[in-house]
Amino acid sequence: MGVDRLSGTELVPKAQGIHDSMDASPLFTAPVPTMADYQKSINDLAAANAAVDANGGKAEHQAKRVAMKALKADIKALAAYVQNVSGGDVDIILASSFEVVKRGSPHGELDPPTDLKSRYSTMVGRVSMQWKRDAGTDLCHVFMSTTNSPYNWQLVGLTTKSRFNMDGLESGVMYWFAVTAIGAAGQTSKSEPLQARAV
Repeated sequence: MGVDRLSGTELVPKAQGIHDSMDASPLFTAPVPTMADYQKSINDLAAANAAVDANGGKAEHQAKRVAMKALKADIKALAAYVQNVSGGDVDIILASSFEVVKRGSPHGELDPPTDLKSRYSTMVGRVSMQWKRDAGTDLCHVFMSTTNSPYNWQLVGLTTKSRFNMDGLESGVMYWFAVTAIGAAGQTSKSEPLQARAV
């Protein structure tokens, strides 16, 4: 993503360039987060940068750190979205203003994620989950169903990690989840379903 070593003032134009390229392109029709939410994160960091320059107190520096963390999280989510949309196509990736990294040796077809299980959480309305995945996995899709007879899978999340928190659920209600992995050879079939009750 090319943002880890950027300062707050360097991050704003980098993020804005990605926003402007994606917003102007017909290739990215349903970005996560939305372009409006992403622009708000950029604006929040720009304002925090200005506040630090003007005052430079502890509160301003803390607000800047929070804004930087939020914007980097948005950039990471957008990078995962672009990777999924592009299917590894260099031209599509470059159209988003993200950079293309040299891949290591290619992996073959991936197996579906395994050992999908719930994790302990105290957050009301949350199901926290984790799984195992093959090396070469670039991105995982998380699906949810409110019934198992039959399953009615809906895509609810994208992550580059082997864990995910699904929030905003109805406390005490049972849900079903499944995960797919995406790599150079494409997307796997879904994992074995997880049945979990929201906290």
